Amino acid sequence: MLKGKTSRYVLILILCVAFSGCAGLQRKFVRKKKKEEKLAPVIITYDYEKNLRIEELYKKRFLFWKSWHGELIDRMGGTYKKRIECYDQAIMNLMEMEKYLAGVKAQEIKPFVEKMKSIDPDIKKKKLSEGERIRLKSLLEKTKRRVDKKFSYPKVKDSLELRK
Repeated sequence: MLKGKTSRYVLILILCVAFSGCAGLQRKFVRKKKKEEKLAPVIITYDYEKNLRIEELYKKRFLFWKSWHGELIDRMGGTYKKRIECYDQAIMNLMEMEKYLAGVKAQEIKPFVEKMKSIDPDIKKKKLSEGERIRLKSLLEKTKRRVDKKFSYPKVKDSLELRK
Protein backbone atom coordinates (compact mmCIF):
# COMPACT_ATOMS: atom_id res chain seq x y z
CA MET A 1 0.00 0.00 0.00
CA LEU A 2 2.74 2.35 0.84
CA LYS A 3 4.21 1.61 -2.50
CA GLY A 4 0.99 2.73 -4.25
CA LYS A 5 0.85 6.05 -2.47
CA THR A 6 4.49 6.74 -3.13
CA SER A 7 4.07 5.96 -6.81
CA ARG A 8 1.14 8.40 -6.97
CA TYR A 9 3.26 11.15 -5.38
CA VAL A 10 6.11 10.43 -7.78
CA LEU A 11 3.68 10.48 -10.73
CA ILE A 12 2.18 13.81 -9.60
CA LEU A 13 5.67 15.25 -9.10
CA ILE A 14 6.74 14.15 -12.59
CA LEU A 15 3.59 15.64 -14.15
CA CYS A 16 4.14 18.95 -12.31
CA VAL A 17 7.73 19.16 -13.52
CA ALA A 18 6.71 18.17 -17.07
CA PHE A 19 3.99 20.81 -17.30
CA SER A 20 5.94 23.60 -15.64
CA GLY A 21 9.16 22.85 -17.52
CA CYS A 22 12.59 24.21 -16.78
CA ALA A 23 12.14 27.61 -18.37
CA GLY A 24 12.84 29.37 -15.08
CA LEU A 25 16.09 27.51 -14.64
CA GLN A 26 17.09 28.02 -18.24
CA ARG A 27 16.42 31.76 -18.04
CA LYS A 28 18.51 31.96 -14.93
CA PHE A 29 21.67 30.59 -16.60
CA VAL A 30 21.47 32.19 -20.06
CA ARG A 31 23.82 35.13 -20.64
CA LYS A 32 22.23 38.46 -21.36
CA LYS A 33 23.26 40.29 -24.50
CA LYS A 34 25.41 43.34 -24.00
CA LYS A 35 23.72 46.59 -24.95
CA GLU A 36 25.55 48.56 -27.57
CA GLU A 37 26.15 52.21 -26.78
CA LYS A 38 24.30 54.47 -29.17
CA LEU A 39 26.16 57.46 -30.48
CA ALA A 40 24.65 60.82 -29.62
CA PRO A 41 23.47 62.83 -32.64
CA VAL A 42 25.73 65.63 -33.74
CA ILE A 43 23.97 68.97 -34.01
CA ILE A 44 25.70 71.68 -35.94
CA THR A 45 24.45 75.20 -35.47
CA TYR A 46 25.26 78.07 -37.71
CA ASP A 47 25.47 81.62 -36.50
CA TYR A 48 23.92 83.58 -39.31
CA GLU A 49 24.45 87.26 -39.68
CA LYS A 50 21.71 89.20 -37.85
CA ASN A 51 20.59 91.06 -40.99
CA LEU A 52 20.11 87.81 -42.90
CA ARG A 53 17.99 86.40 -40.09
CA ILE A 54 15.78 89.48 -39.98
CA GLU A 55 15.32 89.40 -43.74
CA GLU A 56 14.38 85.73 -43.66
CA LEU A 57 12.04 86.22 -40.71
CA TYR A 58 10.29 89.14 -42.41
CA LYS A 59 9.93 87.22 -45.69
CA LYS A 60 8.47 84.27 -43.77
CA ARG A 61 5.98 86.43 -41.83
CA PHE A 62 4.97 88.29 -44.97
CA LEU A 63 4.35 85.00 -46.78
CA PHE A 64 2.37 83.61 -43.83
CA TRP A 65 0.32 86.80 -43.57
CA LYS A 66 -0.43 86.76 -47.30
CA SER A 67 -1.50 83.13 -47.19
CA TRP A 68 -3.71 83.43 -44.08
CA HIS A 69 -5.24 86.71 -45.24
CA GLY A 70 -6.08 85.21 -48.62
CA GLU A 71 -7.63 82.20 -46.95
CA LEU A 72 -9.63 84.51 -44.66
CA ILE A 73 -11.07 86.24 -47.72
CA ASP A 74 -11.96 82.87 -49.24
CA ARG A 75 -13.49 81.59 -45.97
CA MET A 76 -15.76 84.54 -45.28
CA GLY A 77 -18.72 82.42 -46.33
CA GLY A 78 -17.36 79.28 -44.63
CA THR A 79 -17.40 77.87 -41.14
CA TYR A 80 -17.05 80.03 -38.04
CA LYS A 81 -14.04 78.20 -36.56
CA LYS A 82 -11.99 78.34 -39.76
CA ARG A 83 -12.81 82.04 -40.23
CA ILE A 84 -11.62 82.80 -36.67
CA GLU A 85 -8.43 80.75 -37.11
CA CYS A 86 -7.60 82.53 -40.38
CA TYR A 87 -8.26 85.94 -38.82
CA ASP A 88 -6.14 85.21 -35.73
CA GLN A 89 -3.23 83.95 -37.82
CA ALA A 90 -3.43 86.87 -40.26
CA ILE A 91 -3.44 89.52 -37.52
CA MET A 92 -0.67 87.75 -35.60
CA ASN A 93 1.59 87.63 -38.67
CA LEU A 94 0.81 91.26 -39.53
CA MET A 95 1.86 92.31 -36.03
CA GLU A 96 5.03 90.22 -36.35
CA MET A 97 5.81 92.02 -39.62
CA GLU A 98 5.44 95.29 -37.72
CA LYS A 99 8.14 94.17 -35.25
CA TYR A 100 10.71 93.85 -38.05
CA LEU A 101 10.05 97.27 -39.58
CA ALA A 102 11.77 100.47 -38.50
CA GLY A 103 11.32 104.15 -39.16
CA VAL A 104 8.69 105.36 -41.61
CA LYS A 105 7.60 101.85 -42.67
CA ALA A 106 6.82 100.92 -39.07
CA GLN A 107 4.50 103.93 -38.84
CA GLU A 108 2.89 103.14 -42.21
CA ILE A 109 1.89 99.60 -41.22
CA LYS A 110 0.20 100.64 -37.93
CA PRO A 111 -3.05 101.84 -39.58
CA PHE A 112 -3.42 98.46 -41.29
CA VAL A 113 -2.93 96.63 -37.99
CA GLU A 114 -5.45 98.93 -36.30
CA LYS A 115 -7.93 98.46 -39.17
CA MET A 116 -7.66 94.68 -38.82
CA LYS A 117 -8.09 94.88 -35.05
CA SER A 118 -11.15 97.11 -35.46
CA ILE A 119 -13.03 94.44 -37.45
CA ASP A 120 -12.37 91.81 -34.76
CA PRO A 121 -15.92 91.90 -33.29
CA ASP A 122 -17.50 91.72 -36.74
CA ILE A 123 -15.32 88.80 -37.88
CA LYS A 124 -15.94 86.88 -34.67
CA LYS A 125 -19.74 86.97 -34.94
CA LYS A 126 -21.21 83.49 -35.21
CA LYS A 127 -23.66 84.42 -37.95
CA LEU A 128 -22.86 87.10 -40.50
CA SER A 129 -25.56 88.59 -42.66
CA GLU A 130 -24.93 88.72 -46.40
CA GLY A 131 -24.37 92.50 -46.24
CA GLU A 132 -21.81 92.17 -43.42
CA ARG A 133 -20.03 89.36 -45.26
CA ILE A 134 -19.77 91.41 -48.47
CA ARG A 135 -18.60 94.52 -46.58
CA LEU A 136 -15.94 92.62 -44.63
CA LYS A 137 -14.75 90.72 -47.69
CA SER A 138 -14.39 93.99 -49.63
CA LEU A 139 -12.48 95.60 -46.75
CA LEU A 140 -10.19 92.56 -46.45
CA GLU A 141 -9.47 92.52 -50.19
CA LYS A 142 -8.63 96.23 -50.17
CA THR A 143 -6.35 95.80 -47.14
CA LYS A 144 -4.62 92.84 -48.77
CA ARG A 145 -3.91 94.78 -51.96
CA ARG A 146 -2.52 97.78 -50.07
CA VAL A 147 -0.34 95.80 -47.67
CA ASP A 148 0.89 93.61 -50.50
CA LYS A 149 1.79 96.70 -52.52
CA LYS A 150 3.47 98.70 -49.73
CA PHE A 151 5.10 96.02 -47.60
CA SER A 152 6.42 93.37 -49.97
CA TYR A 153 10.05 92.55 -49.26
CA PRO A 154 11.60 94.62 -52.10
CA LYS A 155 9.74 97.71 -50.81
CA VAL A 156 10.87 97.35 -47.19
CA LYS A 157 14.29 95.69 -47.38
CA ASP A 158 16.04 98.93 -46.40
CA SER A 159 13.74 99.44 -43.38
CA LEU A 160 14.23 96.09 -41.67
CA GLU A 161 15.39 96.10 -38.08
CA LEU A 162 14.52 93.85 -35.15
CA ARG A 163 12.54 95.70 -32.49
CA LYS A 164 11.07 94.21 -29.34
